[in-house]
Amino acid sequence: MKNVHWRYFGVAAVVVWTICTCTKDPVGNNIPDISGTTWAGMDSKGDYYVYSFDENGILTYTSPSGTYSNGTWTQDNDAVYMETNNKYSERTGTIFRDSMSGDGWNVTGKEWTWGAKWQK
Repeated sequence: MKNVHWRYFGVAAVVVWTICTCTKDPVGNNIPDISGTTWAGMDSKGDYYVYSFDENGILTYTSPSGTYSNGTWTQDNDAVYMETNNKYSERTGTIFRDSMSGDGWNVTGKEWTWGAKWQK
């Protein structure tokens, strides 16, 4: 019976280790936890953006017009959602290793695509 408990403990330890390494390493085959990371890239309009995913769900971003902290973000596995300026502008995307990309839109009806890479 003792050996059975140690086997369960060993399996549990491997599972916990796998989860922890997956959420701490934004590069690799696993889905990263983007909390506390910064990503940057262009959108299909040619504008360059920097996105900082604060651990409290606040999105700080730099756009061609300045740097702001009036956004929020959520992550569900490899899916990311961002909104800025009380949902004036929204973005959805998919994370793959050290890149993310997706679609964006705003209240005026404009639509675009965007992409960003993790800034190490």
